[in-house]
Amino acid sequence: MKHDIPQPTFEFRHRVALQIRFNDIDLFGHLNNSVYVQFLDMGKLAYFKQFMGGGFEHEPTVPVVANLNVTFHAPTLIDEELSVLTGVASISTSSLILEQRIVNSKGAVKCTATTVMVNIDRRTGQSAPVSDIWRSALAEFEGREL
Repeated sequence: MKHDIPQPTFEFRHRVALQIRFNDIDLFGHLNNSVYVQFLDMGKLAYFKQFMGGGFEHEPTVPVVANLNVTFHAPTLIDEELSVLTGVASISTSSLILEQRIVNSKGAVKCTATTVMVNIDRRTGQSAPVSDIWRSALAEFEGREL
Protein backbone atom coordinates (compact mmCIF):
# COMPACT_ATOMS: atom_id res chain seq x y z
CA MET A 1 0.00 0.00 0.00
CA LYS A 2 2.63 2.53 -1.03
CA HIS A 3 1.30 5.71 -2.63
CA ASP A 4 3.09 8.97 -3.21
CA ILE A 5 1.92 11.29 -0.47
CA PRO A 6 0.91 14.65 -1.92
CA GLN A 7 2.51 17.67 -0.32
CA PRO A 8 -0.09 19.95 1.27
CA THR A 9 -0.69 23.20 -0.59
CA PHE A 10 -0.97 25.07 2.74
CA GLU A 11 0.00 24.71 6.39
CA PHE A 12 -2.63 22.90 8.45
CA ARG A 13 -3.75 25.12 11.33
CA HIS A 14 -6.23 22.71 12.89
CA ARG A 15 -5.34 19.45 14.65
CA VAL A 16 -7.47 17.06 16.71
CA ALA A 17 -6.00 14.18 18.73
CA LEU A 18 -7.71 10.84 18.10
CA GLN A 19 -8.16 7.77 20.25
CA ILE A 20 -8.10 4.28 18.75
CA ARG A 21 -10.46 1.86 20.47
CA PHE A 22 -10.08 -1.92 20.58
CA ASN A 23 -13.12 -2.42 18.34
CA ASP A 24 -11.59 -0.08 15.68
CA ILE A 25 -9.05 -2.80 14.81
CA ASP A 26 -9.74 -5.34 12.06
CA LEU A 27 -8.87 -9.04 11.79
CA PHE A 28 -5.35 -8.16 10.58
CA GLY A 29 -4.53 -5.93 13.57
CA HIS A 30 -4.90 -2.69 11.57
CA LEU A 31 -7.22 0.26 12.00
CA ASN A 32 -10.31 -0.58 9.92
CA ASN A 33 -10.73 1.61 6.82
CA SER A 34 -14.23 2.71 7.88
CA VAL A 35 -12.80 4.16 11.10
CA TYR A 36 -10.58 6.54 9.13
CA VAL A 37 -13.74 8.16 7.71
CA GLN A 38 -15.17 8.50 11.23
CA PHE A 39 -11.92 10.17 12.31
CA LEU A 40 -12.07 12.53 9.32
CA ASP A 41 -15.64 13.45 10.34
CA MET A 42 -14.42 14.20 13.88
CA GLY A 43 -11.87 16.56 12.35
CA LYS A 44 -14.52 18.30 10.22
CA LEU A 45 -16.84 18.74 13.19
CA ALA A 46 -14.11 20.14 15.44
CA TYR A 47 -12.87 22.43 12.65
CA PHE A 48 -16.28 23.96 12.02
CA LYS A 49 -17.11 24.22 15.71
CA GLN A 50 -13.88 26.17 16.29
CA PHE A 51 -14.43 28.32 13.20
CA MET A 52 -18.11 28.93 14.00
CA GLY A 53 -17.58 29.35 17.73
CA GLY A 54 -20.12 26.57 18.27
CA GLY A 55 -22.41 24.76 15.86
CA PHE A 56 -24.70 25.40 12.92
CA GLU A 57 -27.99 25.25 14.84
CA HIS A 58 -28.87 28.89 14.14
CA GLU A 59 -27.33 29.18 10.67
CA PRO A 60 -29.64 29.45 7.63
CA THR A 61 -27.19 27.37 5.56
CA VAL A 62 -25.00 24.37 6.35
CA PRO A 63 -22.15 22.67 4.49
CA VAL A 64 -22.86 19.02 3.60
CA VAL A 65 -20.52 16.41 2.12
CA ALA A 66 -21.01 15.98 -1.63
CA ASN A 67 -17.85 14.00 -2.38
CA LEU A 68 -15.18 12.33 -0.27
CA ASN A 69 -11.95 10.80 -1.59
CA VAL A 70 -9.60 9.00 0.78
CA THR A 71 -6.18 7.60 -0.09
CA PHE A 72 -4.64 5.19 2.40
CA HIS A 73 -0.86 5.45 2.64
CA ALA A 74 0.14 3.16 5.52
CA PRO A 75 -1.58 0.83 7.99
CA THR A 76 -2.21 2.01 11.54
CA LEU A 77 -1.71 -0.22 14.58
CA ILE A 78 -3.61 0.00 17.85
CA ASP A 79 -0.77 1.54 19.88
CA GLU A 80 -0.15 4.48 17.53
CA GLU A 81 -1.06 8.01 18.60
CA LEU A 82 -3.01 9.74 15.83
CA SER A 83 -4.23 13.22 14.94
CA VAL A 84 -6.41 14.49 12.12
CA LEU A 85 -5.33 17.70 10.39
CA THR A 86 -8.01 19.76 8.62
CA GLY A 87 -7.98 22.83 6.43
CA VAL A 88 -10.00 24.58 3.74
CA ALA A 89 -8.15 24.41 0.42
CA SER A 90 -10.55 26.62 -1.55
CA ILE A 91 -14.02 28.14 -1.67
CA SER A 92 -16.19 28.55 -4.77
CA THR A 93 -19.64 30.12 -5.12
CA SER A 94 -21.59 27.52 -3.13
CA SER A 95 -19.00 24.93 -2.07
CA LEU A 96 -15.70 24.49 -0.36
CA ILE A 97 -12.95 21.92 -0.57
CA LEU A 98 -11.44 20.53 2.62
CA GLU A 99 -8.10 18.76 2.74
CA GLN A 100 -7.38 16.44 5.62
CA ARG A 101 -4.77 13.97 6.67
CA ILE A 102 -4.42 11.53 9.52
CA VAL A 103 -0.89 11.37 10.92
CA ASN A 104 0.80 9.56 13.77
CA SER A 105 2.86 11.21 16.51
CA LYS A 106 6.04 10.77 14.43
CA GLY A 107 4.47 12.64 11.50
CA ALA A 108 3.90 9.59 9.30
CA VAL A 109 0.89 10.18 7.04
CA LYS A 110 -1.62 7.35 7.31
CA CYS A 111 -4.22 8.75 4.91
CA THR A 112 -5.05 11.86 2.94
CA ALA A 113 -8.56 13.01 2.08
CA THR A 114 -10.26 15.62 -0.05
CA THR A 115 -13.89 16.51 0.67
CA VAL A 116 -16.19 18.69 -1.41
CA MET A 117 -18.83 20.28 0.79
CA VAL A 118 -21.82 22.06 -0.74
CA ASN A 119 -23.50 24.86 1.17
CA ILE A 120 -27.22 24.02 1.51
CA ASP A 121 -30.12 26.29 2.44
CA ARG A 122 -31.88 24.61 5.38
CA ARG A 123 -35.37 25.73 4.26
CA THR A 124 -35.21 24.72 0.60
CA GLY A 125 -32.61 21.95 0.60
CA GLN A 126 -30.98 23.64 -2.41
CA SER A 127 -27.41 24.84 -2.78
CA ALA A 128 -26.77 28.35 -1.52
CA PRO A 129 -23.87 30.79 -1.87
CA VAL A 130 -21.16 30.70 0.78
CA SER A 131 -21.66 33.97 2.67
CA ASP A 132 -19.05 36.72 2.66
CA ILE A 133 -18.96 36.42 6.46
CA TRP A 134 -17.95 32.74 6.21
CA ARG A 135 -15.44 33.51 3.46
CA SER A 136 -13.67 36.19 5.48
CA ALA A 137 -13.82 34.19 8.74
CA LEU A 138 -12.37 31.08 7.05
CA ALA A 139 -9.66 33.12 5.30
CA GLU A 140 -8.75 34.77 8.61
CA PHE A 141 -8.67 31.41 10.43
CA GLU A 142 -6.56 29.86 7.65
CA GLY A 143 -4.29 32.90 7.44
CA ARG A 144 -4.51 33.10 3.64
CA GLU A 145 -6.76 34.00 0.71
CA LEU A 146 -9.28 31.32 -0.21
